[in-house]
Amino acid sequence: MNNTDKAKLDAARRMLKGKIAIEEVSMMIGLPVEKLKPIKDEIDEEVRRVYGNVDAYDFGTEPILFEDFDDIGLDEDLPENGQTEEE
Repeated sequence: MNNTDKAKLDAARRMLKGKIAIEEVSMMIGLPVEKLKPIKDEIDEEVRRVYGNVDAYDFGTEPILFEDFDDIGLDEDLPENGQTEEE
């Protein structure tokens, strides 16, 4: 196996880990689905072993940003009228 084939398989592995469909990976990389199937099975087994058959995408989490947040709802950095110093 030459370096080009290794690079294609590595790229396919990363794409499959990123939840791209095996048919799309096959089309983009130029490898047959039959050659990618063992890689996909290995990744699926690894996910089952690590997450206990719960996919990280099942959680549906979204990024949340907290800036100067305290749990009692008071933010002493903001003035009472809600305007910033620049205004």
